[in-house]
Amino acid sequence: MSEKAKPDRACLLMQTAQRLFGYQPTAQEETRWRLLQAAMEVFADEGYHAATTREICKRAGVNLASIHYYFGDKAELYREVFRLPFLNECNAFIKVDIAQSPLADALRAFYEWFFPSFGEDPMLQFFLRLHAREEAEPSGVLGDAMIEAFRPNHEKMLALLCREFGLETPDVEVDRLTFALLGLATVYFHGRTAISGFAPHLVDGQGARELMVERLVDYGVAMVESERKRRSSEKKK
Repeated sequence: MSEKAKPDRACLLMQTAQRLFGYQPTAQEETRWRLLQAAMEVFADEGYHAATTREICKRAGVNLASIHYYFGDKAELYREVFRLPFLNECNAFIKVDIAQSPLADALRAFYEWFFPSFGEDPMLQFFLRLHAREEAEPSGVLGDAMIEAFRPNHEKMLALLCREFGLETPDVEVDRLTFALLGLATVYFHGRTAISGFAPHLVDGQGARELMVERLVDYGVAMVESERKRRSSEKKK
């Protein structure tokens, strides 16, 4: 058995899932989480095209038919791995009450999604590597999977900004600001290799990531206030 398939590492992703869901997974759920973890590792190590279902099942410690049973095929397994961070249990922002939450609190929930409290978890490191590989070597199989997975967050941000500006529906400036707010954080997620090369102190350690979240909240609030002032100025013309 390879080092990566040893039992003490076999359920790291399942342990994260158990913490998030708050209950002990069933045997079938455990098999599914084992496959997801093994797939994340193999896809991150080998890339989508070079990865084999045989290696994924071997690393998960399950039979070869399991991928077909739980996911259908390798492409759907890959898409499911990319959907993992968008699970509601992983995503406090999706649970934010737009009618009640102050702007800073809502933005904090959004940016904490990019810098989760389990930042040292090996699974997050595999996921970051997986995203970097997909950026460098597109698999061609994700299609709209990522767009659909992120859509609830996008719509929640649009609703938050419409509330701030007293709008019924988003206009072009709300669209522009939404992507600007997203862009503040995505560089730290997708550009982790560059960050590690130029300024690793920005994201190394839980304290650094918590401080980064607070700074991003400050920047985000400032951007929203700037847009509020711009709109007010235009109304006075």
